[in-house]
Amino acid sequence: MEICKTRTEQFLEIGLDLEEWQRLYYKNQQDYIRKRLIAIKYLYTGYSRLQVCQFIDCSYNTLASWIDKFIEGGLERLVEPIKHKNAPQHLSQENKQELRKIILEQSPKEHGIDRNFWTGEIIAQIIQHKWNISLKDSRIYEILKELKVTYQKAHRDYANANKAEQGEFVGAKKKIESLRPGGRVFFFDEFAVYDRPSLFYGWAAVNSRPQVLSDERRKRNKLNGFLSVDAVSGEEYFILSERSKTEDVVSYLALLCDDMAQEGCDKITIILDRNPTHKDKMRCQLKQLFENLGLTDRIEVEFIHTPAYSPDFNLAEYLIHQFRLKILHHLPADTTIDDIQMHIETYFANHQLQTPEQIKNTINHICKLGRQS
Repeated sequence: MEICKTRTEQFLEIGLDLEEWQRLYYKNQQDYIRKRLIAIKYLYTGYSRLQVCQFIDCSYNTLASWIDKFIEGGLERLVEPIKHKNAPQHLSQENKQELRKIILEQSPKEHGIDRNFWTGEIIAQIIQHKWNISLKDSRIYEILKELKVTYQKAHRDYANANKAEQGEFVGAKKKIESLRPGGRVFFFDEFAVYDRPSLFYGWAAVNSRPQVLSDERRKRNKLNGFLSVDAVSGEEYFILSERSKTEDVVSYLALLCDDMAQEGCDKITIILDRNPTHKDKMRCQLKQLFENLGLTDRIEVEFIHTPAYSPDFNLAEYLIHQFRLKILHHLPADTTIDDIQMHIETYFANHQLQTPEQIKNTINHICKLGRQS
């Protein structure tokens, strides 16, 4: 006689794939779906059903229904959204477009609600007040999906940027496309790394904050990175330095040019921002160093500056951001600057951040920004 397993036994037999859980949590932004995912994770962590109900404020029966969904079809079944196939479309297309404009261009405070960002509940209030239509949060998120609106991390927009300069910078792409044999184009930028936690996310109980220990009495150690990226191949030329003065930039660029000359390159174009260490003083010192090293007759250097206040127009910025995500974020609090240096140098010795195709796509994106200016 076959023994029927209890719901708990069936639940524990399935197991929880944490990578898949994380992927689905990021993919599904609806609060009610994320509640289900959090509940299942808490149960696998060892909390009782009653504790989970208290943590996420749901009824025991609701939690039981989520467990049943998980047993039936795993995480994919659990994240299936509530469907309203037979529900009448109360909001007209005109209403929806007006709602989209409100969400993207206004804040709840402009509508008398003391909050800085939109939630499903607040949007439902606006719809109720403006069009006298009552909708559930689940329906609100369906409408947002229809309108192709998602909640995202914002990026800084430099108000001082010169739109005309940005538009003219598109011409830099012609430099890349018209390269003659022996010519190379590089994007150059600098960055700093520290041995203290900068960006750190961690799992924690609801309504609490994970803590990252930081010894504030310890000296804050710093290294400066110099990175040049070939605008065609994506090849990277990278070093770390204790300082980032004009003299250090000059030394790095001279090493880069010497390497290029040895590879048979006779002209190099370097695209860089308008940092004070990249101006006339740097050019004068580089010219003198070229004479000392015998590089003057071996290689020609041209500098092109990106538009002011326009970091998005520097290819190297994209790779530095990518590099920070891969290596620097979420480092343990006791990581030393020597550990970081070894980790960074090992990574660059064995990896290239972007393929030539990805480099081409990123440059096309930069040029698109220029045309929009």
